[in-house]
Amino acid sequence: MKDKTEIHPTYLGWQVDWPLFVKMKFSSGGRNWTKGEEFKWAELGVLQDVVSKLYSVNFVHHNPELEKQNKVGDRLHEMNEDQLKTLVLLLNAELKKRTVSTKDFNEKRCRQSRIANKQRGLIRRFLYSNKWCEEVFYDIRDKVLNDTVPNDT
Repeated sequence: MKDKTEIHPTYLGWQVDWPLFVKMKFSSGGRNWTKGEEFKWAELGVLQDVVSKLYSVNFVHHNPELEKQNKVGDRLHEMNEDQLKTLVLLLNAELKKRTVSTKDFNEKRCRQSRIANKQRGLIRRFLYSNKWCEEVFYDIRDKVLNDTVPNDT
């Protein structure tokens, strides 16, 4: 059901760019972590090797249900085809405002696909190659998600 395009290698055993949640209680950094809590390892400055060990002994894990409940990540998996199309149109409209020529816009625009999983990948690639977009993406994404109710197909 959940589309998660792997961006980082899995040699660590977990995906670096996906949110992690506490699976079993543990203490770290003078804090007690409880089950279901999001473990924001990057913000806390925890090394990837340490997180890899926590993941391998089942203290933390990826949990799509908790992601959806806590509304973390890019949330593209929650969108249906119409919402993805709307998101692309709004992202491209924002890009149009920031480019100076049609040629520049056509080179940088977010491509469209009718295949939902492919469209999610195209959006993610667009976001990773256009770091400026982070400042507007979350507002646009939330607007699209709040306008209509996504299908659970």
